[in-house]
Amino acid sequence: MDFFNFRVTLLILAALGCCSQALLLGDKINGVVGKNVTFKTTISTTVGLSTVLWSFNNGQSIASVFTHVPVTNILRTNPLYTGRVSYNTTTCELQLGPLKKEDAGKYILNIVNAEGDAQSGEIELTVLEPVTDVKISSSLLEAIEFNSTVVLTCTAKGSFSYKWINGSDALTVDGTHMKLNPIGNELTITEVRRTDLRGPIFCRAENALESGMSAPFNLNVSYGPEKIVMTQNPTNSFLKKGSNLTLTCSADSDPPAQLRWMFNGAELHQMANITLSNLEEKNSGNYSCVAYNVKTNRNVASPVALVTVLEALSGTNISSSTSLLIAGNSTVNLTCSAAAGVAESVEWLKDGKPLVSNDHAVLSANKKTLTIVQVEKVDAGEYKCILKNKVNTDQASYKMVINYGPENVQVKAKNAVKFEERIELACSSESVPPSMYRWKLNETVMNFTQAVYVIEKAKITDSGTYTCEAMNPITRNVDKKIHKLAVTEVGAVDEGLSGGAIAGIVIAVLVAVIIIACIIKRKKKSGSDIPSPY
Repeated sequence: MDFFNFRVTLLILAALGCCSQALLLGDKINGVVGKNVTFKTTISTTVGLSTVLWSFNNGQSIASVFTHVPVTNILRTNPLYTGRVSYNTTTCELQLGPLKKEDAGKYILNIVNAEGDAQSGEIELTVLEPVTDVKISSSLLEAIEFNSTVVLTCTAKGSFSYKWINGSDALTVDGTHMKLNPIGNELTITEVRRTDLRGPIFCRAENALESGMSAPFNLNVSYGPEKIVMTQNPTNSFLKKGSNLTLTCSADSDPPAQLRWMFNGAELHQMANITLSNLEEKNSGNYSCVAYNVKTNRNVASPVALVTVLEALSGTNISSSTSLLIAGNSTVNLTCSAAAGVAESVEWLKDGKPLVSNDHAVLSANKKTLTIVQVEKVDAGEYKCILKNKVNTDQASYKMVINYGPENVQVKAKNAVKFEERIELACSSESVPPSMYRWKLNETVMNFTQAVYVIEKAKITDSGTYTCEAMNPITRNVDKKIHKLAVTEVGAVDEGLSGGAIAGIVIAVLVAVIIIACIIKRKKKSGSDIPSPY
């Protein structure tokens, strides 16, 4: 049979669809312009086949693509497909490419076996444009949060569908705040928020075989200012005169907010931070920060910080109404004051313990003056006043001296000593200032003014009544103490005898001596009266 005539017969059979069976895997296939496509068959061998023919039906005409005669291994390609066809002689699979748009249509496989039986199969090829030049365009270059509606449009070349991606996840639309048009290439965001388009956003255009991704898209959404924060250093509301104050302001805003400082309602500075050095009372007042966004045209003010500048307390002193205080006589006023600063509270301490106002020690209404009525010796000690205000504490001390006495005059000495024995008579008294002393023996003033009177070698004439007189040079008060001393002859002194007994013995001895002296004198006189025999 003439091969050309047989091929014509096969083409006729193909056109008529005669004896069509499942020679091909599937009835539709997609391809991309510029790439290859393979029509796969169910044939595993060409043994027993006499003719294999691939043809193309574009809907208007049928044309041969490739012919194979297995018996003679004849392979023929339509010149229109030269260089674009690859054929598998075992499975009869045909690869076509690079594809053109004109390659879209139906491809028919016809086979005839040695007995002349014919079979055919048909598959439809759709040729898709490649996905390229995927872009996102925005209806706005800048947006204002909660005010702007933004429409994003995705465009691309090729046959495709669209998907929107936020970061790495599919963009979720709710149909109200975010919604897509039916095609899917237009995304509308109503009352846009700052986080809506910060993914970044991608558009993916795809067809059945491939896809293309747009460049990342970020839309600048202006927002704020909000979350304004003002910090103060130091944080105290009350500050010392002469100290420094630093105020810092920040706000969440895009673009960054313009910051203005307000003082008592008037503009002070336009900057984020301000430092006020060497504060004065005139710097007291209300400080606040105002943030302004030039894009959103919104203002937000910080809470107000009330700052009060006070002079620190210094030069605290306690003054006394009198420096000479006599127990039982004097009344004194102690006044506490500061050379600088105003005190808000006053506290008094006496010898480290809180002093409480009473009938004897009275505090004034403002507690700055302490009045002690008729001071007593127990009032002596250290007085301290503590002044406080909101910025510092200052204090002063005062040593109060109470003049009193003498009291409790004592003479410490032996009551009796042996002849030529050393003896000390020590006089003491309780007195402020210390007492001055004067000694008397048997009421005769002695030429001695020290507290301790020492007799190196006692004589009989040292016996008698000693009086120690103590006098306070300030109060002019005098008190005394009497001490009796007996000096005996050589021998033991009965320390057990009382002072009176010793004195009696001494007197008796003296009387006996006088009597004996008188008798001797009388005898001498009587002897001188005898008449001379001459």
